[in-house]
Amino acid sequence: MSCLRIPAAVLLLFVLLFACEKDPQIKAGPEQLKLEVFAKNLQVPWGMGFLPNGDFLFCERDGEINLKRKDEADYDLIMFRAVQPSEGGLLGLAIDPDFEHNHFIFIYETVVGYNQLVRLKMENGILSQDAIVLSGIPAANNHDGGALRFGPDGFLYLGTGDATSPALAQDTASLSGKILRLDRNGNAAPGNPFNSRIWTYGHRNVQGFDWNANGKMIATEHGPTSEFGWCCHDELNLIEPGKNYGWPIAMGGTESDSLTPAIYQTGFEVWAPSGCTFIKGTEWGSWEGDLIFGALKAQRLVRFDISADGTQAANRQDTLIGMFQRLRNIVQAPDGSLLFSSSNVGTASPPPLAGDDKIYRLYWE
Repeated sequence: MSCLRIPAAVLLLFVLLFACEKDPQIKAGPEQLKLEVFAKNLQVPWGMGFLPNGDFLFCERDGEINLKRKDEADYDLIMFRAVQPSEGGLLGLAIDPDFEHNHFIFIYETVVGYNQLVRLKMENGILSQDAIVLSGIPAANNHDGGALRFGPDGFLYLGTGDATSPALAQDTASLSGKILRLDRNGNAAPGNPFNSRIWTYGHRNVQGFDWNANGKMIATEHGPTSEFGWCCHDELNLIEPGKNYGWPIAMGGTESDSLTPAIYQTGFEVWAPSGCTFIKGTEWGSWEGDLIFGALKAQRLVRFDISADGTQAANRQDTLIGMFQRLRNIVQAPDGSLLFSSSNVGTASPPPLAGDDKIYRLYWE
């Protein structure tokens, strides 16, 4: 689809009314914060990443994997996966940091009966399945996780959900409700704390994580919606190997004993936080180094200043409140811009906007 630029007058009004009011770090001046529609008419775009040549690869929850070549306006469908969409479907996507040599791309998807991790290979512009490297991860209509990313150690990290069976999150014999650390063949990475694929446990639904400049891993976490009469308490967590993050023994803010407390939890506010990234680049000014993530229920981007050791989250700033409704994932492009996706198609309230779903590009100019 063609890339649609928002007219300058509308953009300036957007910046002044909807950014400055809630986020004082966005200021008018010689350099303006700009926003454009990068792709539209999508079905819940989720996993996103850039190939070494600058081409943009992204997937849609109902099974499409698309390629938008650098400097081209349109994108092409390059693979379709037979998935079982609901809250599951085609979710995370990770491009191998050694892609130029091995040509690997990894996806996390829901098929009939379970979730699985699949290794794809792109050669001569053709994407094909190379191997199913891990299958049998419990699946359900809700709580399938979806975060998938290579860490700074070169291993692949995967966030799974509790598949609506909360007790599985505490079961270290189950892959549900966990963050997994894997090699490229889906095996346990060396040094894992339980001599298994599990890196951490006690998670309800992990849809995003990233590492700060000091290598500290921060994950977003969905709090309860009705289980045990509990509500809300979405979390940001410092992820450390072997730790138990409490679900379903406790919700955010009520952890005790050996359970690991969140570095931030929302109380009775609901975010439904999803994909996240740490912002890089001096052009972002005071945003540089902040964690930014999409919020589905709260319909905004949320930023935090995370301390170097990952133990504190401060100076919360909310941006684009309600402008594009439910926001799913966010990644940073090689040119420093931020690309984030909406997740409105398939939801009754609020109804999708015209041309949804979309991927937006936010940048300084």
